[in-house]
Amino acid sequence: MRVLITGAAGFIGTALQRALIARASLADPGGTPRQIDELVLADRADVPLPGDAPCRRTVLRGDLAEPGFAAQLAALAPDSVFHLAASLTLEAEADEPRAYRLHVEALRGLIAGFARPPRLVLASSIAVFGGDLPETVGDGLRAEPDTTYGTHKAIAELLLADYSRRGRVDARALRLPIVLIRDGAPLPAVSDRIAAIVREPLASRDVVCGLHPDTRMPVASAQAVAQALIAMHDLPADRLPHDRALNLPSLSTTVAQMVAALRRVAGDAAAARIRYEPDPALQRVVDSWPRTFTSDKASALGLHADADFDAILGAYLDSKGRHEEPRDRIPP
Repeated sequence: MRVLITGAAGFIGTALQRALIARASLADPGGTPRQIDELVLADRADVPLPGDAPCRRTVLRGDLAEPGFAAQLAALAPDSVFHLAASLTLEAEADEPRAYRLHVEALRGLIAGFARPPRLVLASSIAVFGGDLPETVGDGLRAEPDTTYGTHKAIAELLLADYSRRGRVDARALRLPIVLIRDGAPLPAVSDRIAAIVREPLASRDVVCGLHPDTRMPVASAQAVAQALIAMHDLPADRLPHDRALNLPSLSTTVAQMVAALRRVAGDAAAARIRYEPDPALQRVVDSWPRTFTSDKASALGLHADADFDAILGAYLDSKGRHEEPRDRIPP
């Protein structure tokens, strides 16, 4: 079995790569586990290759927002695809044409190039929801995005449902919450500015938090997301909802609860490194997203949230104990 991961250099992609290596197999369309023979890891950045793997790992460097790369990946005829590549909220707002090429046109290009229909899992987002939201967003709420990123994800979900109906792909979309905690240098992405609230103090660095301590948001660890993406992949098509999209049940937490968990793990000195300075633009984006994100359908199918924020911190600290170097290996 050949498995393609787009956006493989990201921290979700790295967590998914680890999980697939540990799992070593995925379900075929008949539900039978098949050994993973090759992981194709595609990204425009260097892709980390953690540890040893029993399967071949092929790294392809390219930008899905540019012409030709989608067709190059599709020509590999993958059996399964995890489509993680994305231009996140602030990037998409700043450069909508590029974001559209990546989120919509590249997806259409991939599907058009497949010689046979693969099983495809799209990493969608809570950003498809907006407007006057209820306190808890569950199954059945209409997508009304407030951002370019959310709009593109909603378009991608509709395209995948239609292409699945037409037999071009066996697709399913998993709407992700805010995924924490990416390691490395700070980035302007909204999710990374949230991650920095605990990541920077853990590294003995000061951080400015632009959100009110009472700000509530749904979060998940990269490790929980990786397991959920695999579970979503292995679901038989007849168990999916009509629109083939599910919310990932998530931990609902506040900034204050995150800081309390940080204090339990790293002490008062770490928590004291956080300085609060309101950022109205950041607050507006986060407030436009669901506060609590759940799905009875997904829970019944075995997709679950992290137990608490202490568990998310623990998963991050565990991942910090693993070391890998970025390497590229281009297939002959």
